[in-house]
Amino acid sequence: MNKIKKISPPKAKKIPFESNHHNNKLVDQYHWIRDDNWQEVLHSPKVLKKEIRDYIDKENQWTDRHLSILSSDKEQIYNEIKGRIKEEDSSLPQKDGSWFYFSETKKGKEYSILRRFKNKLSINDSEIFHDWNVESKGYDYFKPGGASYSPDHSLLSWSFDSKGSEFFSIKIKNLENKKNFNDIVNNTDGSMVWSLDGEGFYFIKMDENHRPSSLWFHKVNTKEDEDYEIYNEEDTGYFLSLSETLNKRFLILSIHNHETSEVRVIDQKKAIKQLELFTKRRHGIEYSIEHDQENSRFIILTNINNAVDYKIMETEENSLGHDKWSDFIPHQEGVLITDFSCLKDFIIVQELKDGIPSISSINKKDNSRNVIKFNEEVYDLDFNEGCEYSSNTIHIYYSSMTTPQEIYEYDLEEKKKVILKKQEIPSGHDSNNYITKRVFAESKDGKKIPISLIKRVDTAENSPTLLYGYGSYGISISPGFSASRLSLVDRGMVYAIAHIRGGMDKGKKWYQDGKKRNKMNTFEDFIASALYLKKQNISGDISIHGGSAGGLLVGASLNMRPDIFKSAVAEVPFVDVLNTILDDTLPLTPPEWEEWGNPIKNIEDYDYIKSYSPYDNIKNQDYPALLVTSGLTDPRVTYWEATKWVAKLRDKKTGTNPLFLKTYTEAGHGGMAGRYNQIKEISFTYAFILWSHDLLKGSTTS
Repeated sequence: MNKIKKISPPKAKKIPFESNHHNNKLVDQYHWIRDDNWQEVLHSPKVLKKEIRDYIDKENQWTDRHLSILSSDKEQIYNEIKGRIKEEDSSLPQKDGSWFYFSETKKGKEYSILRRFKNKLSINDSEIFHDWNVESKGYDYFKPGGASYSPDHSLLSWSFDSKGSEFFSIKIKNLENKKNFNDIVNNTDGSMVWSLDGEGFYFIKMDENHRPSSLWFHKVNTKEDEDYEIYNEEDTGYFLSLSETLNKRFLILSIHNHETSEVRVIDQKKAIKQLELFTKRRHGIEYSIEHDQENSRFIILTNINNAVDYKIMETEENSLGHDKWSDFIPHQEGVLITDFSCLKDFIIVQELKDGIPSISSINKKDNSRNVIKFNEEVYDLDFNEGCEYSSNTIHIYYSSMTTPQEIYEYDLEEKKKVILKKQEIPSGHDSNNYITKRVFAESKDGKKIPISLIKRVDTAENSPTLLYGYGSYGISISPGFSASRLSLVDRGMVYAIAHIRGGMDKGKKWYQDGKKRNKMNTFEDFIASALYLKKQNISGDISIHGGSAGGLLVGASLNMRPDIFKSAVAEVPFVDVLNTILDDTLPLTPPEWEEWGNPIKNIEDYDYIKSYSPYDNIKNQDYPALLVTSGLTDPRVTYWEATKWVAKLRDKKTGTNPLFLKTYTEAGHGGMAGRYNQIKEISFTYAFILWSHDLLKGSTTS
């Protein structure tokens, strides 16, 4: 890796800000980077204080100047990735009543186009009913949200985010003349469910702190101030989410944090639209529901009665209390139920055992069970039950790190699958040129950590490696196909995913052992994974990559063992953990106490978080080359976390390895909007990683 010329990087001023917690003084020299007006910044980035904007601009200029050496390589990687993507493509049509719906992408277009056709017609006779590209015109930033058509298929409600702040607005379109009404609903989470009579739709409104906190109803052809509130959740530790049963009978309002859930429903067949409590929340009990119309019962996925990896229960429509539930699929430790659905004749169950997914169908007539199998060592699997409750077919989505996605239609009655579509790689792809493996590292406490990896068959031992990880919120990282990562693998790198604790790759216990006061396990697992790859001669120099809570993983690992990493990329990193979780005015803090602990009330939680928080544990030591990205309008991990972290790293770190911060001033947590813009971001990240390993030809410093 070429070193950066001896030109002074931006240096942030220090203004001590003191706070006291449990008789402990906490001094933050860079607190000033947080704008007190951050709520308004989410809606309008232009109101950011000048001194903060000036500093961010200087960091961006520093990064842009020195990483301009990557321009040609970045462009080459961009073209490679784009060449692996079928730019003109379409999804498989989904039947709903008399209509078939699908989406398509067009060459050069950032967003998809929604199309439909009627029964007895073909895909060639389809009509465009919504073009996200047209709707995006005039916006500097545009992210499509949801799109939902009314029960009679005559109206479309659609949502979009125009700032990157994840405050979505909703509009309504007449599907006959394709014109938008004057209706607009602002500050929503982007989801909506139509009433069966088609008079309007339900939606979730966000409060000023970006918490989805209340359920509302909007009537078509009325003004926003005429919307009426149905439910408001007063506990700031809980979020709302909105859905409906597959048979569309019940609207489902889920009220939840990271450990507890409560469901309220509206029976859409009743004349009075009244929200009814399904079962009252109990701390630590999670549940979600589907409706089995033929048997007048609800099907429930839950962890009640110590079902750590979840079980499926049932109850009659009029017997909703916990004590009325009975087992349908008993709990099986080590077999995590990740998803389920209820059709007219079948129940679909998706499970994860030892990190390997499976899908089962259960015939409701006799409860007989059939497992749908695949044979690769490591793969990703998912299903889509479609739009029709009465259907006896589902779509199954299969891929591995070497195999592009395959979509199958599975006949639940005949127990047969037929392939409908294979992901095309226009520039060519031969799976035989690659090897995918699952290996196991041993963590500090003896736990076996699964690692999924891909490399070319001709890649030598001790090759440069990119190690990716996340490890929070119970999120499992899929070992599925990625067209973009081949730009690393084809240059001789090994790509590895560490399935560390904090995710649910090995069940719910795997998650619990990586949260709250078990959080250090997450970082120890990641470090152990890197050391294992080196010890087994799989890897030489290792780069690490993570985003959001995965950015916390990167930051903590760098503080603990900077010596074993060549470089690192931290995207929108959650690194100022202690200050954030101490601030109950921030959008995500109260619900986050169930994930991290509550340092406001508990000194043990305070001390534990402080012991690993990346921002609070920066040392006078040599850190590897580091690229950090953030979004100015990010409501999840606020811009100042990354900015403060980089400022403190610049002040503390020794050595000459470069440190870069790129703040996207017109983007939020998910980065830039649009498929080509997202490829550009990936290309930038991969160019930096390859550059750090001297795997780019011709890049010189300036």
